[in-house]
Amino acid sequence: MKAIRFILRIILLPVMAVLVVIRLFVEFLAGISAVIFRVIAGIFLLTALLSYGFGLESSGECLKIVLAGFLFYLLPCTVEIVIAGIVFLAEWIRSFT
Repeated sequence: MKAIRFILRIILLPVMAVLVVIRLFVEFLAGISAVIFRVIAGIFLLTALLSYGFGLESSGECLKIVLAGFLFYLLPCTVEIVIAGIVFLAEWIRSFT
């Protein structure tokens, strides 16, 4: 039994290394995109508030702009779910061997 686990550990070692590299790359991209998308979301929110405040847009149009900004704010959160899936897969493989 110990020999089988050792063989599986050797076979799955490259898979674990690839998962670590992919996780680090995705975390890097998520960090950069989070800053960019949250700045865009802030611009959307500021535009909606100022447009409504100065009477340039109706409340319905401003609500649409705020909703679009909220979606931009949520995009990095979906990437974090992917990162959690990669970590879960790596831990499952690690516990399996």
